[in-house]
Amino acid sequence: MRALHLCTLAFAGVVLAALPAKAVVIVVGGGAGAQCYATAEFGDPFAAFDICTKALANQEMSIRDRAATYINRSVVRLRVHDYAGAMADCDLSIARYPNLGEAYVNRGAALINMDMPKEALESLDKAIRIGLDKVHLAYYNRGLAREQLRDARGAWEDYKKALELDPTFTLAAEELKRFSVTGTIIEARS
Repeated sequence: MRALHLCTLAFAGVVLAALPAKAVVIVVGGGAGAQCYATAEFGDPFAAFDICTKALANQEMSIRDRAATYINRSVVRLRVHDYAGAMADCDLSIARYPNLGEAYVNRGAALINMDMPKEALESLDKAIRIGLDKVHLAYYNRGLAREQLRDARGAWEDYKKALELDPTFTLAAEELKRFSVTGTIIEARS
């Protein structure tokens, strides 16, 4: 199965060796929250988790930055395959600041990896409605969820949309190579 990072991160995933994508959110200001953002995607995941958790202990952090820090920590959890923990962090973010689309993308990535594609679609659709900087990640993950649901046409359309939104997005380009389009019939090859 595959799942996408919020805003920038990518995860190994679900169907046919596809990778889920995950997103991170910039934390305004300095301190541990900004450090969490800086290390969530590419830093050592265990160090990043500690940095993010330390940042969340800061009582003076704004509501938006706290929500963003939960999103960034969810990316770290996705990287180490703690899908339930990632979903919990996304839910904490949404409870505090429900208008960050990245929380819904990461939540969708976690659900894809937990073999819950219908629920993932709900989160990913919401991310697309709300909007986010890297909306191509939501479309890519939605393609993964649709593939789990055996909706080849829907998956193909979402991978195609992800690549249209970001022509350099190689994960979507690789997925599209697996599809055969003949007239109105779209099939995915393993």
